[in-house]
Amino acid sequence: MFEPAFVPIDRCPRIAGETSGLFAAISEIYPVAVGRFELSERWSPWGDLDLIFSAARAAIEAGPLEAPLCEIVFNEEFDPFTVDTLEQAQEDLRRNPHMMSMDIMLSHIDEHEARVSLRYSSRRLQLNGSGSDWDRARAAYDAAQAVLASHHGIAPKLPRPPLDTVAETRKRLVIGELEAALESVDSGLDDR
Repeated sequence: MFEPAFVPIDRCPRIAGETSGLFAAISEIYPVAVGRFELSERWSPWGDLDLIFSAARAAIEAGPLEAPLCEIVFNEEFDPFTVDTLEQAQEDLRRNPHMMSMDIMLSHIDEHEARVSLRYSSRRLQLNGSGSDWDRARAAYDAAQAVLASHHGIAPKLPRPPLDTVAETRKRLVIGELEAALESVDSGLDDR
């Protein structure tokens, strides 16, 4: 019976010198590390337009998208018009609730670092998040998604805040001081 023998690639005479070139070629086609955050989710049917604005505000705060760039485009397909604040867009929507579509694009001052968009059209909502600053883009996307999911009674699993917060550090320091004070009082009693 024939059994194939395992030969390490560096001992195979035909490709021993080509292994580094092979790895380089593969890593060009398939990058080893992920450089950007990109995620998308769709909700259908969708009817609560005010919640879309709440999700946009949550994304700005959680990113945080400092000095956020905000662009809202209404009726992009037919007669587009653009506003640059969420408040103005919400007011325009209240005055004219029969718009065909609405695209809310939010980003950090550097659009490539963190960007969230909410696209509403034909009772469908799409949430997109992307950016090279993985933490900021993911935090903004997760916050918007949590607001939207709460509408359907879904409690998304959000990352837990780090345990070593300022309050926890203060507690540790105070407890340490109290233990040291108690120890010095106990040692003073032993001397008697």
